[in-house]
Parts: sequence; structure tokens; C-alpha cells
Amino acid sequence: MEFTELIAKRQSIRRYKPGDIPVSDIEKMVDAARVAPSGKNLQAWHFIAIKNREMINAVGDAILEENERICRITDAKDKNRADKFRAFVRNFTLFFLKAPLLFVVMAKQYEPSGYFEMEFAGLDNAWLVWEKNPGMQGLGAAIEHLTLRAIELGYGSCWITSANYADEGITALMREKVGFDEPGYFMSALVSVGIPEENPKSPPKKALSEILTIVE
Repeated sequence: MEFTELIAKRQSIRRYKPGDIPVSDIEKMVDAARVAPSGKNLQAWHFIAIKNREMINAVGDAILEENERICRITDAKDKNRADKFRAFVRNFTLFFLKAPLLFVVMAKQYEPSGYFEMEFAGLDNAWLVWEKNPGMQGLGAAIEHLTLRAIELGYGSCWITSANYADEGITALMREKVGFDEPGYFMSALVSVGIPEENPKSPPKKALSEILTIVE
């Protein structure tokens, strides 16, 4: 598959056909992620590939539990808003429960260059360097490599960050049930993978003229 065709084919796939994903293909996807660039070459990522249906359901339960905890607090202030958040998790997050493969992407906090120097200098805006979160840029490159390799292998995927509010519960689940207990790591994204249903729809992208400025 040509590169331009590959990137054009990338979509957020939320509906999957039945079909297993062999371990050899999982390894190929993560091997593609492995060679992505990262700030200071820290490579501060770890991919937990889950095929076990009970464990995928447990990830869903952890998300629902945190969603409902937030919603119960919100109920007292705005019941309608709480119910919208309940519907959101059902409609836009839990579709991964039907995927044959779920990656739980773990990452570690990145200490951005210049922050400690700015802090030592007494600059009030030092915290803004953290806000820009350059470490997540490297993680994003790794996940994009993974998703493109998945397409090349004949799969579709969806890069999910809508469940990040439940990261503590999912991180604890990975520690207690999977045994991943690397210090400082936390759940930063989910990626569902499977054989895509036919003719998936995708929202339109901005025109090139809207996102490009050339200075000659």
C-alpha cells in the first residue's frame, strides 16, 4: 500500500467484524510504535494488548464506575448534565467492548526542557511549559505509527482519549490484574483494533489552505 493511500485510509473505526487478531500482528503494530520519535529519546511508553474478553470488560467497568461517581456528584448540581455524561460514555467510549483487541497505552510524565531553569529563575509562567506537554507529542507519534501499521495489516482502529478521566482506575487494574507496575506510568490512551465494517463514515477534514502558512 502506498503511503499516501495508507494515511488517507486512516479513520476512527468503531464497528468491527468478527475475527481474531494473531499475536504476530500485534507484535508488528507495536514494533511500528517502538521506532517512533520521542523527546530526549525516552521512549516512555508501554502497550498492553488485551484480547481477553473478561479483561476488556473490566476496563469498561472501571470507566463506568468513574463515570457514575462523577455523575452522582453532578446530579446534585445539574441532573441533565449528568445524564448527558452518562450517555456520552455509552455512545462514544464503550464501543471498544466489541473490539477483538484493546491496547491500553501507558505513559510516564515527561519533564520538559527549560521548566526547572525557568522555575529556578523565578518566572511565573514556568508552568506553561508543562501545559504544552511535549512528552505527549512523542506518545502521539507512537500511537499514529501503530494505527497506520494496523491499516497496512488490514485492520481498523480508534484512538480513544475520552476515557482518560478514568485513568486511575484503569492504571490500578493494569497493576492488580495484569501485573504492569512500572513506577510513574499511567494510562494515557486506549486503542481499539479489529476488522472494520464495510464503508465506515468519517467526518470531513479542513482544507489545506486553512491549516498551512508558507513563509518564503
